[in-house]
Amino acid sequence: MKFHALLSFAALVFFSCGEGLQKENTVLVQDTTKIQDTIIVKDSILNSSLADSVPTGAFQGIFPCTDCDGIQQTILFNNDKTFKEEQMIWSKNESPKMSTGNWQRKNGRIILSQNNTPVMELIKKEDTLFAVNINGVIINNSSKYALIKRPLAGASPLWDKKRLQGINFAASGNEPFWSLEIDYEKSISFKLADWKKPVITGIEKPVLNKDSIFYKLKRDTTKWSITIFPQFCNDGMSDYLYQYKVNVNYNGILYKGCGIMLSKKNYQ
Repeated sequence: MKFHALLSFAALVFFSCGEGLQKENTVLVQDTTKIQDTIIVKDSILNSSLADSVPTGAFQGIFPCTDCDGIQQTILFNNDKTFKEEQMIWSKNESPKMSTGNWQRKNGRIILSQNNTPVMELIKKEDTLFAVNINGVIINNSSKYALIKRPLAGASPLWDKKRLQGINFAASGNEPFWSLEIDYEKSISFKLADWKKPVITGIEKPVLNKDSIFYKLKRDTTKWSITIFPQFCNDGMSDYLYQYKVNVNYNGILYKGCGIMLSKKNYQ
């Protein structure tokens, strides 16, 4: 079974932003484009600049929330007209809400649907998406519902070198800096910045949990583990957006970072 298939899990019910539409808190959102406060524009006007515009890659922003500090919204648009969406509520100790669906371009708008039901409508201007309708509720101030395009980590030339070396999955973290490399045919390598050599163990078949992939490993007398979550991740050091969060528990210390799938090769 392919690695990306193993990471997929049942789509959750699309998180309603309706509460945030009744009363909008002030949320710091990068506003790089001036638009009308109320975006109800005739399709003929939109068509002139947006009819041939389609989203590619990932977009991220913060939506208002009545009882939290904001909802971090991330949407990944795939070329096959499907999307992956993640909503993380700030100031609440909750796991991100994940969902998937289909998208289409219609009358100058980008329509997100789940189970054939529209859940969000957006318009695109340059590298920014603005929500104009969420779950049937018209947005009166779309500048507060902006999603900025984020470059995906796979675009970095660094990963091309790793692919040529046969690395299937790679991850890294900061403070302290650490790196992880998984070769499905050979081994798993983990290294901290101040180590002269990495820790290398033979490849192990992971445990496939509902929301993660788990490796239980051992080197000499040291037991350690790796947990990979299919969640969007920001490394804090660059503008790149990763599609996986990674936890490495080594010698009783937890290291957190971001990961990238370099090759969709089957497990051995």
